[in-house]
Amino acid sequence: MQQVTLKGKTRHGKNRIHQHGDQWFIEKFDKFRGQDAMMLRSENKTDRGTFDGRWVLLQDDPNFVMINNFDEDKQDGKDNQ
Repeated sequence: MQQVTLKGKTRHGKNRIHQHGDQWFIEKFDKFRGQDAMMLRSENKTDRGTFDGRWVLLQDDPNFVMINNFDEDKQDGKDNQ
């Protein structure tokens, strides 16, 4: 299963990252409210014993930014091989 790192843009997004962490698994790609999006699942279970799931738009999501870990490693001077 592919993994993505999220960063919160808004208060809502930052709260979700604080609650569920910044690492999320990609469940599927589809449409959400007519826009291309990913269904994500939190890496860890919530305090209720289930995983958190949410749609994140592929472009211009109002609450989250996706971080490309490979590009970050290259910027830090790491080779990521």
